[in-house]
Amino acid sequence: MDLDSLEIFLAIARHGSLNRAAHALFLAQSTVTHRLKQLERQVGTPLFTRTSTGVSLTAEGRRLLPVAATVVEQLRAFSTHREERQSLTIVAGKAFASYELPRLLGQYRKEHPHFTCYVRSTLYEESISSLLTGTADIAFLGHEVYHPHIHQEFLPSDRVMLVTSPEHPWADTFPGFGRWGSEPVIAFGSQSAPFRQRVDRFLAQHGVFPNVIMELDSFSAVIKMVQQQLGVTMLPERTVQDEVRAGRLAALDISHGEFTRPTLIAYLHAKKEDEAFMPFVQWIKQVY
Repeated sequence: MDLDSLEIFLAIARHGSLNRAAHALFLAQSTVTHRLKQLERQVGTPLFTRTSTGVSLTAEGRRLLPVAATVVEQLRAFSTHREERQSLTIVAGKAFASYELPRLLGQYRKEHPHFTCYVRSTLYEESISSLLTGTADIAFLGHEVYHPHIHQEFLPSDRVMLVTSPEHPWADTFPGFGRWGSEPVIAFGSQSAPFRQRVDRFLAQHGVFPNVIMELDSFSAVIKMVQQQLGVTMLPERTVQDEVRAGRLAALDISHGEFTRPTLIAYLHAKKEDEAFMPFVQWIKQVY
């Protein structure tokens, strides 16, 4: 006996008519009749008798009524519980929350209509704290995390590009690190931010100690400053791909693919036992 058949049985009993039950359920009467006959075959006895005004329950139908009502209520509660368990709390850095997460969550919702989530944009340290305190189920990070209670899985890395305005002399050809000089640089993040530290370390390895004229905590703000020809910057490729395609920015891979920003998901080891959570993780790994 499936949930739909039992709900149809209860509707017929409530309305005393196959036609009225079909109308209430927005079904064709033929469908209601067919499902009722299926249910009667399963239980091995007629459940209704015809009357001048519709139908009435047989003795066996009256015996089934409280059983069906209990089963339907429990199945609904089970389904609701499963749907509620699909609600996740997600934390992510500003770049990922702005450029990657909307696409991923939108696509996942199309495939899993009952999926719901709560998303917060966080800094790296806050993301780790949220996982450890249980206020977040999963974190999307741009920097590795090593903690005995946290499991991390790497997604494809993102190339870090030199980004300039289309009018900048470097827009077509990078002259080399030796020509960097005192070129104004617009930096994303403070010196303590993991991504900023990666950029500073990469440039220092090539003998460049940048003339940072702005430190901004928004990728979009950095992009707008570069578009106004106020300086150059180093940004993950995905954050500027739309502007580059539209001709509003130029992006050069000055490391020839060697300088990348890792992208990873992190969650507590205990979450591996969560049957509602792990399908989301596997899906992210497949489609990213």
